[in-house]
Amino acid sequence: MTPYAGIELGGTKCVLAIGDGSEDGWVATVIATTDPGRTIKAATEWFRGAQGGSSTMVSLGVACFGPLEPVSGVIARATPKTAWASWPVRESFEKALGVPVKLDTDVNAAALAEWSWGAAQGCSDMLYVTVGTGIGVGAIANGLLVHGRSHPEMGHMRFPQHSSDCVPGAPEQMWGGNCPFHGNCWEGLASGPAKEKRAELWALAGLEPPDEALLESEYVSLGLANLISSYRPQRVVLGGGVLHDPALLPRIRQRMPELLNTAYFPEARHIEDLVVAPALGDGAGVAGAILLAAQLRPGRLKYRPITRLNPQIQTALAQI
Repeated sequence: MTPYAGIELGGTKCVLAIGDGSEDGWVATVIATTDPGRTIKAATEWFRGAQGGSSTMVSLGVACFGPLEPVSGVIARATPKTAWASWPVRESFEKALGVPVKLDTDVNAAALAEWSWGAAQGCSDMLYVTVGTGIGVGAIANGLLVHGRSHPEMGHMRFPQHSSDCVPGAPEQMWGGNCPFHGNCWEGLASGPAKEKRAELWALAGLEPPDEALLESEYVSLGLANLISSYRPQRVVLGGGVLHDPALLPRIRQRMPELLNTAYFPEARHIEDLVVAPALGDGAGVAGAILLAAQLRPGRLKYRPITRLNPQIQTALAQI
């Protein structure tokens, strides 16, 4: 095996893997994300050790938290992880490992993985949406990842708030949301930290909070309705930590046809085929990083289901 290397560089942890896409050609681990110097050193040491001397990695893909400057390979100054602000991620890994590096957002990488090996195989147009610590969207249109001036930031879309999402004790005043940049954008209303902040405010006021399940399903559904209206994808893969609640996806699927109107958007009549859970789970980001690496040095990738990768990653996650 001539391996590709991939890293999902997350805000709190990094998932690392070496593989070629075959079911038996993967090794993976998880390390903590600390400051840039220590994190890149730890990742570099693992990649070198994991090769075992029998083969040499040919390229590295990095699926990175954002916001990013993809052209320059640098993390933007606006990142909430201030130690990483303006850090040259691509250049740092190229110098450390001596191989070419391709950098993209974690959601774009996950979209690439689900499109290639997961729940959106066979689709020319798809979206990967993650609702967790933040809200991010990766889009593939006509078989290509979508980029603009920088990477798209659909998690900061705006739409009307539910009438119950008010300031505790002041029903006439809408809650301002939790996004430090945009307040009550999609991420500011429906991300995991937004849910926690809302619950904290109501608990401090000693009042009964609004129906959390109703708000979350409504906000995720509104965001998806905007995305489906904009992109008309064949599939929307919906993941992230918030979606670990098994009741949420059925509620979203119930609401979506009402928002879209099936007479205008006939695809909403088959909502179970349009909005689906990820097939690759926690392995999507790092699998996408491998695919990014393969774009730099094509010809060695084996397009097979990566059924063995996810258990390896789950074991590594449990150990950190």
